[in-house]
Amino acid sequence: MKRPGDQVHHGDALAEVETDKADMVMESFDDGVLEEIRLKEGESAPVGAVIAVLRPLNGESAATAPRAEAPAEAPADAATAPTLSSARPERVTTLEPSRRRRRSEAASASRGRQEVDANPAADQQGAEDDGAETAPARPVVHPAMSAHPSAAPTAIVAPPAPSQAPAMEVAVVTDGSKLRASPLARRAAEEAGIDLAAIRGTGPEGRITKRDVDNFIREQQLFRFRRLVAPREGLPGTREELSKMRKTIANRMAQSKREIPHFYVTVEVDMEEVVRLKKSLETTELFDQNITYNDIIIKATALALARYTRMNASYQDEGIVIYPNINIGMAVAVEDGLIVPVIHNCERLTLPQIAEAARRLVGKAARGGFSGDDLSGATFTISNMGMLGVEHFAAVIVPPQAAILAVSAVKDRPVVRDGQVVVGKTMMITVACDHRIIDGVVGARFVNEIKRFLENPASLLV
Repeated sequence: MKRPGDQVHHGDALAEVETDKADMVMESFDDGVLEEIRLKEGESAPVGAVIAVLRPLNGESAATAPRAEAPAEAPADAATAPTLSSARPERVTTLEPSRRRRRSEAASASRGRQEVDANPAADQQGAEDDGAETAPARPVVHPAMSAHPSAAPTAIVAPPAPSQAPAMEVAVVTDGSKLRASPLARRAAEEAGIDLAAIRGTGPEGRITKRDVDNFIREQQLFRFRRLVAPREGLPGTREELSKMRKTIANRMAQSKREIPHFYVTVEVDMEEVVRLKKSLETTELFDQNITYNDIIIKATALALARYTRMNASYQDEGIVIYPNINIGMAVAVEDGLIVPVIHNCERLTLPQIAEAARRLVGKAARGGFSGDDLSGATFTISNMGMLGVEHFAAVIVPPQAAILAVSAVKDRPVVRDGQVVVGKTMMITVACDHRIIDGVVGARFVNEIKRFLENPASLLV
């Protein structure tokens, strides 16, 4: 994304790197001038290879510096792609100028010749050495990929600078007009990479609240789900080569159906009380963020997993490993497949905390920039297609997990209450189970436990 001679600032996008699991944008951790590009566009490189050289802005040349040798790691290719849960996020765009300026001002200029490194440990070392007399060489490298089944791409996007918003309502000036937003709203928008000018405020005098930001993020996510349906249809009579991410999905799903004996259990859930609870929480504004159906389902699932621990397990070496923590992945559609961002330690989280974690991950899905932790470590997955109006479906288990829950739409259906047929709101949920670990009666009890919590949702607020 840069050419030799271009000035580079802290946070600028340098290159886009494609692996079998993701397309990722590598950002600069220093200010400087791009002196040399050592890898041509479209070429492959092993992990750790030097692909470009930055020199500091003081004009010192890096031409005499020794070339770094690439370590002997194997390149990341489709054969080493371990898990669907780390599939490709949407491409990350360059940071907006206001954030870039803040981050550039916060970064110290390098004192010697430096080569930029996408390895998090090297980045930390480089940050510590920013003020030193001589800074170590830091190469721009191909992001590392682990061969562990639950691994995810090394994080390469620098974290945003801490918000400096004062504890009061602030005015934001853009294009000559003033936008009023609460500090919480500004911080949430900055974390999600959203321009406040795109959001309609519902507070006093049009003030933008955090709830407005949350609603905007969820609307954008829903729009993306609907928009992704048509572009996936290919042109008749053509052949499409699979991307590395698509190959990974094909391999992992074929492995799942070939090696894991699936069975499925479906129940219908009365959602009347959940609908009432959701509306009540919106009216009372009890929490800072909106609570969605998906948040409520995640909380109910976490409680059920705590009681039926074999559902939160994996089959390994002819034995069953039951995980100590409940880490729930949320399947999210992107341009060429799926990613599964993860909410960790759900057994410890309240409903509002789950909603906040989900909001943060949805914001990242909209703009890219996941960290390794965001995409790794899932012990159970939920695939929710309710927003697409799907009435019923079954999902494929993500290895090495023992099960996956498919969630359909909340629909008006005829139900029997007190001997009378009336219109009620119900939802179908289907769990796919690994029969090597889970027997049918356990799978049935598990989905009925989720049903029990959803039909008595006040228990989810405790």
